[in-house]
Amino acid sequence: RKSKAKHLLFHQHIVMRSVVARSARLVHPCRARLFSSKTVARGVSAGASGTTKPDVVNLDRQSPDAVAAEMRACFSVVQRMGRGAVYLGSARVPEDHPHFGEARALARDVAATYDVTTWSGLGAGMMEAVTQGGMDAGKPVAGFMILLEAGGGEQQASRKHPYLPDTNYHTASFFSARKHGLVDAGVRVKETDRTVFVALPGGVGTLDEIFEVLALMQLRRLGSSYDVPFIIMNYDGCFDGLLQFLEKDMVAYGALREHELKPHWKACATNEHAMAYLAEFYAKN
Repeated sequence: RKSKAKHLLFHQHIVMRSVVARSARLVHPCRARLFSSKTVARGVSAGASGTTKPDVVNLDRQSPDAVAAEMRACFSVVQRMGRGAVYLGSARVPEDHPHFGEARALARDVAATYDVTTWSGLGAGMMEAVTQGGMDAGKPVAGFMILLEAGGGEQQASRKHPYLPDTNYHTASFFSARKHGLVDAGVRVKETDRTVFVALPGGVGTLDEIFEVLALMQLRRLGSSYDVPFIIMNYDGCFDGLLQFLEKDMVAYGALREHELKPHWKACATNEHAMAYLAEFYAKN
């Protein structure tokens, strides 16, 4: 019986080695093509012939020098326009959506109450809503455009904003530089500075920015001399699933401690709740 079991294990081992070797021969040429030193494919799928779709981005670019130059340009805009309220949100929300009006009203009230510049990615949707809100308050509006927004899938026709002065913004080619600029616009250098990060409903790009700010706060790498409030605008429960995932699921999994993120952000269902939280925060900080 032992001899038979030993023979069976040996047979399984030989079969497994054969499968792995055959898989390696099939996969290796495809991997070499997709991940060469010259190109990387976005959303690439390999067909039966092993060829790839032509959606390939050339990595032979000038970075890191180009990225560093863009970061300096973004920092210059912040120095020129002044720090303030930084809004993160979807480019796809139409102007007739109720949340567009809510975001516009919130940006207006924050700018008027705290006399601050309104910052965003200066795109469409929620970004346009807060731009209009800051202008409604008669306060400065600034930001960082990007040549490609997820909503349209096409490069913008112009590097110029349709109505803001050129001094109020920088149009970036690199998302990393854009995010550095947005973070810098929200830090507090002096105790009297009144800044805030506000997450409005959005998709992958918005979540990327949310987690950028959250991780920097969690790891104490935001670069701010004083605490900065971070508000999640949970209009109609838009962020319920995300909050459940982080506060329940990841705690149960062991990736986060219970209440670990509580000091770093505040979920607010209404503009009134957000304004009350800001007043409370700055009464203590």
